[in-house]
Amino acid sequence: MADREAPGERLILEFRARDAWNQRDYSGAQRLADAWADLCRANDDEEGLWNASFLAGECLRKQGLMDESRLVAERLELSPVTQRSPALKARVSTLRAFALQGSGDLPSAVEAARAAVKEAMTGPDHTEVAVEAMNALIAALAESGLLPEAWKESLLLDDLLKQDRDNKYAGQSYWAIGNVAFLLDRISDGVAYHQLAAKNLSPTNDLDLWAHFNRASASLRLTAGVTGPETLECIERAELAASIVGGTERDRLELKLTRAQWLVLTEQFEMAVSHLNAIIEREELLASHVAAQAHFLLGQALSACGHETDAVRHLTIGEELFLASGAEDRASMARGLIRSIEHPSA
Repeated sequence: MADREAPGERLILEFRARDAWNQRDYSGAQRLADAWADLCRANDDEEGLWNASFLAGECLRKQGLMDESRLVAERLELSPVTQRSPALKARVSTLRAFALQGSGDLPSAVEAARAAVKEAMTGPDHTEVAVEAMNALIAALAESGLLPEAWKESLLLDDLLKQDRDNKYAGQSYWAIGNVAFLLDRISDGVAYHQLAAKNLSPTNDLDLWAHFNRASASLRLTAGVTGPETLECIERAELAASIVGGTERDRLELKLTRAQWLVLTEQFEMAVSHLNAIIEREELLASHVAAQAHFLLGQALSACGHETDAVRHLTIGEELFLASGAEDRASMARGLIRSIEHPSA
């Protein structure tokens, strides 16, 4: 009798898990997905187990538990269900790529994302899966400092979106393309693509994603040296949205880092030092390349305040973390700043 009732129980758990996901209750969705997976495992339901496990992996990523999400992806790579479908291989590799990027292992993230794109392109009706995989690849390439390659992939993604203008990842895709444009100092392109992203993203539909977009847009504008009123508005929108949705401690630290970056670029150095010290106290929650950015900015701010010894110490930590992440261009920037402090007349 219990076995006969199990499919109904599985459907109820699936519905509750997906509903929690839609409500952005990621820890609750994960717990329900794990229970759903256990029931599927007990009843030899391979496809149900795959779906439950994948949802759990996505929930872990949303909670900032990147290593745990990666382990789920690695288990799913071995599943017979995954092996039978190029689309599922692509989705699993994409999940793994995002998790690796989130933990700061950028070379492995690029490798996993390349595999995801390759698999996605081999399947029929591949556009939606391919768009998500290309987002992962562009993000990993950009974080790695491989900007010409990231731009090449961005233009391919733009072409793909023209074939599917209603793609559910359109907003995130234009956001990613705009990020690369800003990093390449293609400011007008960056603004244009982020405007397209804003049109395809809605604070009503997903306030959490809207907060992330505004934070990221502000961060990329700041990296390009754009500190005007629109950039500050992005930061303030992100802070307002985050105050409503809450988010993880990692989210709050990354948003605080964006505000600190704006403070450095607008020469409010003492306030920036205070923000950055608070972030570095919790740096174990951040990906290594994000922690590196915090140390790099703190080094800049301390140098501007005349604290050269502390500035060099934080810049050195930043350089080491950038190198460990595979972000060699940014490590080189930190090294150059150290040299300018230690040898000001050179």
